Amino acid sequence: MKSTVSILIGLLWLSTGAVADGPPEGGDAKAWCEANENACFTWCETHQDHEICKEPECD
Repeated sequence: MKSTVSILIGLLWLSTGAVADGPPEGGDAKAWCEANENACFTWCETHQDHEICKEPECD
């Protein structure tokens, strides 16, 4: 049972990483970030120089 849970958590973690690939090439980065807030935050942690990552956060 524990190994099944561990495998499921691992797969979830890997699939989350796939979502955090960043905005589509040539696409609307702002729209992508609005639709994928968690992935945008994760992606911006390693791409702080990207224009969309410099936008002030809304409170």
